[in-house]
Amino acid sequence: MIYKRILFLLILPFSLFAGATVALAQDPDTKLDRINNVAEGLNCPTCTGINLADCRTLTCEQWRDKISDLIDEGYSKQEILDYFSTRYGVQVLQEPPRSGFTLWLWFLPLAALAAGGGWLAYIIRGWSEADEEDEDRVEAVSAAEAATDIPASDDYLSQVEKDLDLG
Repeated sequence: MIYKRILFLLILPFSLFAGATVALAQDPDTKLDRINNVAEGLNCPTCTGINLADCRTLTCEQWRDKISDLIDEGYSKQEILDYFSTRYGVQVLQEPPRSGFTLWLWFLPLAALAAGGGWLAYIIRGWSEADEEDEDRVEAVSAAEAATDIPASDDYLSQVEKDLDLG
């Protein structure tokens, strides 16, 4: 009986430590996650096409440290993004702001898609009208052949004979 109590007292601190470690590992709102969440909204200042969270340059390390300091000061994500964009320009943002000149960057692809769809509809309508005209021509030729009762192949053969001076 005494062995069970001793064993329990030895295991208890380890189990409490393990439980606290698991609880800390599962905490989704850690400071590192908050830093990476903000850093994903910024471009690397030295590399092209890489966001700040994925880049491992010294400059990005310094920027992530600054983000950490701003989080400690109580800045929100948008305030931090505004902080960097006012100091380095809007090109550091992953998403351009939806105001002013950059508003065109949001609507231009939609306008291009609409224009392309209109052009495609115009082309397809032209094709269908051309098919109708071809059908009308075929009907007119068929009607002309029926009126003369001369098959189209006889006209062709007579023209070939004239060209060859055989007939």
